[in-house]
Amino acid sequence: MPFPKRWISVKECAAFLSLNKMTVYSLIYAHKIKAVRIGRSVRVDLRSLEADLEKQVKTI
Repeated sequence: MPFPKRWISVKECAAFLSLNKMTVYSLIYAHKIKAVRIGRSVRVDLRSLEADLEKQVKTI
């Protein structure tokens, strides 16, 4: 049974949010999206991203 993804690439995050990759990098470096660097790649925490989006939906 495949495990659900916890960490996604910046490209996948950009597609998920319908944003440009550079915008996602800007949000990461502004600490608005939680991410980790693994070697040369940057991975976004999908669970954290979804939780932050849920908070935004409830506040609007």
